[in-house]
Amino acid sequence: MAEKLEDLAVQLFDAGAVRLGDIEAKVGRRTPIYFDLRVVVSHPRLMMAISRQLQALASEIPHDILCGVPYAALPFAAVMSVNSNTPMIMKRKETKLYATKKILEGVFEKEQKCLVIEDVVTSGGSLLETVTTLRSEGLQVTHAVVVLDREQGGASVLRANGVQMRSIYTMTNLVKILNDAGRISDETAEIVSDHIRECQFGYSV
Repeated sequence: MAEKLEDLAVQLFDAGAVRLGDIEAKVGRRTPIYFDLRVVVSHPRLMMAISRQLQALASEIPHDILCGVPYAALPFAAVMSVNSNTPMIMKRKETKLYATKKILEGVFEKEQKCLVIEDVVTSGGSLLETVTTLRSEGLQVTHAVVVLDREQGGASVLRANGVQMRSIYTMTNLVKILNDAGRISDETAEIVSDHIRECQFGYSV
């Protein structure tokens, strides 16, 4: 790959995509580290670099179509679609209440293999919501590629629901990279490690 994962991790931190502190996460629990990839849309080179890494993972998985989990993963899915000439569809947060009344936007056929793109997986809930919708529309979904696996049970939850996940980073190796680069202190790295071990999720749908 053109970009080293270590360099990319540091660039993400410097761009503000990695935030430290006592932060309330989407899942309703406090976390000492928060990964916010939404800021990457303002950094085209970073967005391209991440998309290339995701594409490298995707290239090993048979698929006909891409779908990004709304909303943070949509830019990456779009870049991957253009770069690989692979069709993309978009899942709406809610079913359209007028005209076509669709939950999925774009053109697809039943039984096509759909690869899901996600930014961060914690519990796996958001990704599973998208998987459930895609399957209900007749698509085959067995794999997902993600930027960060927070290692808090999401991968196990996804496996239990028939989805294999591949990630660019795990929280453990991301924190190690940032610690080695002097962006995160030893104390913070230990706090994050304890948090991962103590805050685990697990359920299936």
